[in-house]
Amino acid sequence: MRRNRLLSKAFYTAVFGTAMLLVSTAGFAQVKIGSNPTTIDPNNNLEVESTDPAKKISIHKTTGKLTIADGSQGDKKVLTSDANGVATWQSQSQLAIPVTAFSGAITGQAIIPTFTTHDEINQRLPLVPTLGAENWNAATKRFTVPVDGTYSVQVGLSCTSTTGANVTLWTRIWVVSEDGGPLYKGVTPIAGVGDWQSVVYTGRLAAGDGISLDGYTMLTNGTPPGNPIWTGTCGRAYMTVTKID
Repeated sequence: MRRNRLLSKAFYTAVFGTAMLLVSTAGFAQVKIGSNPTTIDPNNNLEVESTDPAKKISIHKTTGKLTIADGSQGDKKVLTSDANGVATWQSQSQLAIPVTAFSGAITGQAIIPTFTTHDEINQRLPLVPTLGAENWNAATKRFTVPVDGTYSVQVGLSCTSTTGANVTLWTRIWVVSEDGGPLYKGVTPIAGVGDWQSVVYTGRLAAGDGISLDGYTMLTNGTPPGNPIWTGTCGRAYMTVTKID
């Protein structure tokens, strides 16, 4: 009889414990593993915590979003691993992943002037950004480099002249930096039918450098058109700035 009573007591204890676990699971639907197993963020369904409470893996109960916080996390970082499979968050620049910092194009026809002096504001194309708008100044028509690094800048223009004969299209990637000046230029005849031209530059740029796509017309002999003033009409223009490292 004593043995039966002991078994009965153990049985009821197990049943009671299982019932309490089910009630707890149904009521809270939360699981916590780690140094503080009795404490869990009420917004999370799952937490796996290290000895440092700030370093843990968690799943949000409403959004289902996974958070991996180990101290290396940061905005726009990529989760990667070493040879042993240990994962850490690293920036795209640390991983040498090219990132498009700016992309923009004109949305209608744009008029470029004949050359008088370098880098006049009416030479700069009024691009409309699809990426990097926060660093684009529509008034000055310039993109400001956000951080030091190696960048690839690609631009293009498709234009026709207002007259035709002996007119060339000049395309420049212009950078305002400590020394200032065009990084690269392209020249092509546009005559009466027009022409397409693209220019690419790759090199080191500093935070604060301003980049613009400049276009203007010149005579084929390298002098500015006289009378009439031969402008260019551009139907397409774009600029893409890619940070390489």
